Amino acid sequence: MPSKLTVEDILSDELKREMNLDTETFAVIDDWDSVMNSVYQMPIEYAGYTNRVGEMKLLKEMVDSLEAADFDQVKRSESRKKQLAQFKTTLSMYYNVVFTKEKKKIGYGALIHFPKLKSDPDRSAGIVLAAKIVVEGGKHKVSFERGKFNDFLVEVKPYINLLGDLYRQTRKM
Repeated sequence: MPSKLTVEDILSDELKREMNLDTETFAVIDDWDSVMNSVYQMPIEYAGYTNRVGEMKLLKEMVDSLEAADFDQVKRSESRKKQLAQFKTTLSMYYNVVFTKEKKKIGYGALIHFPKLKSDPDRSAGIVLAAKIVVEGGKHKVSFERGKFNDFLVEVKPYINLLGDLYRQTRKM
């Protein structure tokens, strides 16, 4: 793995894969387990995580897009590493949602990272790194946003549940 690899590179590359885009693969990563292991092997910088999760614009965009249901297709995926013994002190989760409308594709990915788990992991603090990729006219634009939380159960889980509920509603349409 190149020494200049960042968490943003991994998140962006994984989201591009989920969106079926040609990627500039930074590392040979063929499944999510490899992605998560790559994240665990690198130091995550916490500078810049000043906004609260509830203030994140990308989160609001995802909710608004699912509520409006103004897309031709939507897909989502998620991955967690909870059960393995090596991940009892830290934890990361990954979620993404990809919207397609005609020839435009918008993908959102979020890496939720808990640097130090409490005895009740749901009450732990952590950070969220979100990525957005917009593909239109053969070009793509990538942007990132960061947020932090003190209590996953109170500050993040309600958004995960809301997005999941909205996604399931779109599947019934």
